[in-house]
Amino acid sequence: MHPVKVSEKTGSEPLRIGALDALRMTAAVIVFREHFYVVFDIDGPRYSAFGLLDAKAAVTLFFVLSGYVLAISLSRSEPSLKQYVNFGIRRFFRIYPLYWVALLVTFCVLIWVRTKPDFTYAVDMPSSFVDAPGLQWKQWLLQMTLIAPGIVSFFAMPTVWTLMVEAKVAIVFPFLAWVLLRTHWAVAAAVLAGLVLGAGWLMDHVVGTALFLGQFGMGVMLHRLPAKIWSKMNTWVWCLLLLASIALYRTMSLRLSFSHDQASYYHYTCALGSAGFIVFTLHWPLVKSFLERIQKALRYDLSYGLYILHYPVMIALRSIWLEGGRTLPLSALCLLSATLTVSLAYVLHRFVELPAIRLGRRMTFR
Repeated sequence: MHPVKVSEKTGSEPLRIGALDALRMTAAVIVFREHFYVVFDIDGPRYSAFGLLDAKAAVTLFFVLSGYVLAISLSRSEPSLKQYVNFGIRRFFRIYPLYWVALLVTFCVLIWVRTKPDFTYAVDMPSSFVDAPGLQWKQWLLQMTLIAPGIVSFFAMPTVWTLMVEAKVAIVFPFLAWVLLRTHWAVAAAVLAGLVLGAGWLMDHVVGTALFLGQFGMGVMLHRLPAKIWSKMNTWVWCLLLLASIALYRTMSLRLSFSHDQASYYHYTCALGSAGFIVFTLHWPLVKSFLERIQKALRYDLSYGLYILHYPVMIALRSIWLEGGRTLPLSALCLLSATLTVSLAYVLHRFVELPAIRLGRRMTFR
C-alpha cells in the first residue's frame, strides 16, 4: 500500500521520496515569491500570486504533505508509548535546531534594523519587536518553544505561525495517525469528516490549531487508498483529476470573499486539491519522473531552510534598499534575496539540519 521502502540504515525512518521533496520545494518557492512582493512593497503583481501561486495555498499543501510523510513511520510500528516518544524525539530534532538558528539570525537582523532611522517594515508582514522598546527577552524565550502560551506569531518572524502549527499538531499526531490508519475505514472516515466539518467550531471553542488537524488527517488517509486504483488510470483520467485538483486548490484565493466563520471552507477545499497533487506526485509516472529529475538536479532538500530563512534575509536587504534610496532594481533584489537565502539554507542544511535529523534517528534507533 505504501510506496516507500524502510531505510536499512535506521530500520524505522523512510527513505527520502525525491518527488515529494521537489513538490515541497516548489511550495517553498511560492511562499518566497509572494513574501518578496510583500516585503518590498510591490503592489501591482502581488495579485498574480493568487491561484496556483497563492502562498497560503502552498502552506496548506505543506500541512497535507506533512500528514502523509509523518504517517509513514507510524504505519510501520504498533502503537505504544515508546513509539510515541520516539516520534516526538525525531520531530523535535527535525523542527527545532534549524528553527533556533533561524531565530538567532532574525534576532540579529531585527536588532540591526532598529538602529536604522529610515527603516519601515511591510504592513502586511509586521514584526512587533521592531516597534516595542527593549529586547523583550521573555517573548524571545517563548518564541523558542513554539508551543508555550503567550507566544505572539507576529513578534519576530511572521512565518513562525506555521511552525507553531506543526509543533502543536506533532503532540497529538501519533494518536490521530493510529486512529486513521488502524481502525475500520468507516470509523477513520467518520473521524476525518468530524475534523473537517467541525474545523470552524473546534477553532473557535477548543484551540485555533484544531482548524488544521483535518489537513494533516487528509495526508494520513492517502495511505488507505489502494495502490491498484492508480495503476488502472490512463492519461485522460489523470488529466481530468488534475484539473479538478487545480480547481479545488485555487479556492484558497477566494478567502477574501469569506467571513471568519467560513474559514474552514476554503482551507479544506484547498487541502483536497493538495491531496490530489500528492497523489499525482506519487503515482502518475509523468509527474513523478519529472519531479524526481528536478530533485536529482537540486540534490538537497532545502525547502525548510528556504521557508524560514527568507524573511530575515529580505528584511536585511530591505533596510539596505531603503537606506540607498530604492535605487537597486527589484529584479536584482529578487536575485540577491534568492541567492543569499539558498546559500544560507545550504550551509545550515549541511551543518545544522542534517546532523540534527541524524541525531534524532540515532537516539530512536532500536
